Amino acid sequence: MDLGTHQAAFFPRVDGSKLTLSRIDELLFSCLGKDWSTPVDVLMHRSPAGAELLKTWMIRISDFYFAMRLRQWAEHRGAEAALESVPYRTERAPMLEARYRLTAVGDEIKRHGLAEIAQGAPLTVWGVTAYDPLAPWVVVDGGTAHQRIQRLGARATHDEE
Repeated sequence: MDLGTHQAAFFPRVDGSKLTLSRIDELLFSCLGKDWSTPVDVLMHRSPAGAELLKTWMIRISDFYFAMRLRQWAEHRGAEAALESVPYRTERAPMLEARYRLTAVGDEIKRHGLAEIAQGAPLTVWGVTAYDPLAPWVVVDGGTAHQRIQRLGARATHDEE
């Protein structure tokens, strides 16, 4: 995997006129539903999304990242959060300290994409913030094998390779 593809996986995407989750967040949401799941359950989810998280992404960004990211989603936007959490085995490592599930908002995001970029839990990546409404960087597919990261509403100025 090249660096551009790796970086792009953390930013929300524009698919036509639709704003969707980052690739990593899409995989996390794909492994969540109405039942409670720990970060371990998400990584071990028996699905193509779970397999990709475990086999492709965990070795690149660590299991702790997934626990942190689930917590960020559960804490983002309070009552309108995409995920809800409950304490689980708080004496354990972060991978078991809470369980998560999609809320109605999260299910809507999973099925239809983001209504606005601010719905996404902010994530600082290499000096910029993914899901930042003040600096909305997104991934666009220019019809090539390369993904571009550009500001929402701006012309692309740099192709990631």
